[in-house]
Amino acid sequence: MRVLFVAAASASAEVTAGNPIRRVVNMLQGLQTKIEEEGKTAETLFNKFQCYCQGNENKLTGSIAAAGEAIDRLESSVKAGQAAKTQTTAELKAHKEERAAAKSAIEEATSMREKEHRDFSAESGDLKANIGALDQAIPAIEKGMAGSFLQTGGSRIAKIAEVSMQLTDGQKSDLMAFLQGTTEYAPASGQIVGILKTMKDELEANLAE
Repeated sequence: MRVLFVAAASASAEVTAGNPIRRVVNMLQGLQTKIEEEGKTAETLFNKFQCYCQGNENKLTGSIAAAGEAIDRLESSVKAGQAAKTQTTAELKAHKEERAAAKSAIEEATSMREKEHRDFSAESGDLKANIGALDQAIPAIEKGMAGSFLQTGGSRIAKIAEVSMQLTDGQKSDLMAFLQGTTEYAPASGQIVGILKTMKDELEANLAE
């Protein structure tokens, strides 16, 4: 049996070897098998590449979306920073203007106080001088020495009387007449002394304010 099989196979090989068409068919079949195997390998590689591309695409899509969100956040941050800078600049300008206004107000107030002090000092000096003149006039008239006083202090007493708010017009007229020497001394001296004391009290009250 074995001998018959070997013989048959040998005979078939001889037929095949001697038949060129059969050789071409066998070659084509082998080539087809090889092509199919290569096709399966290529398909497998393609599928793997496609999966790789799809994965990368998903990653890239996610990265692009994340980058877009980051850009939006940065733009919002920049806008907020610009708004804060604008507000800070406006506040700084307002503070500078307020400081300049306060400085100007302080300088003006200081100038006014200095002027008031000068005015007060001058007024105070005048008041003290006028009170001093009355302090001399009153005892001089009381002692009957009005003549010498009228030569030195009469004009000052007249000016004090002109601006007095406590004397009546009649008292002012009597005092002016006395200072001008148109009234007898003895009858008018007591009344004149009273007028001068009224004037002195008014000046001292003004000085105390």
